[in-house]
Amino acid sequence: MDKNKSQHYNFCHEALPTLFHSQTKGFMEYLERDGLKFLKFWWDHVGERLDDSKCSSFAGAQYEVREVPEKKSRVVLVRLPTPTVNYEFYLMALVQTPEKRLPMVRLPNTRVFALEKVPTEMSESGTMFVEITPRCRMLRIKEGPKPSMQTFYNTVLKYVWKKDFGGLE
Repeated sequence: MDKNKSQHYNFCHEALPTLFHSQTKGFMEYLERDGLKFLKFWWDHVGERLDDSKCSSFAGAQYEVREVPEKKSRVVLVRLPTPTVNYEFYLMALVQTPEKRLPMVRLPNTRVFALEKVPTEMSESGTMFVEITPRCRMLRIKEGPKPSMQTFYNTVLKYVWKKDFGGLE
């Protein structure tokens, strides 16, 4: 955790991706059972470790789970509180695909994407489409769309499953 960064930043860049990548089954069970209360618990937990000046409200946060039946996958879309500074996220997509195993090896079946607020010098739209790896490395993929849940969702589908969702933009 970076104590020089905001609660919003730490929740999105570290806490939520770590939870999802490392404990996917439990994450999905708690989310299904407790919903936004579960996400707020972790938001508050991150805030407990920071100075009050770095904390912010969870107001405006929402989530929804969308099934992608043709891929036997689920996508959890999270609308976050409106970012107040650059490099915080507007939206996140937590993608769970079917588990694949090779002898003695379990292949990764989770991916985390986000729509990051950036300076307009970096992107005309003011956003970047990014991926957070299981080790919490952030990879900037391309300029992102305006902060719209549906447009972001379509961007995620198109990126994860490449040409299978061609025509979505």
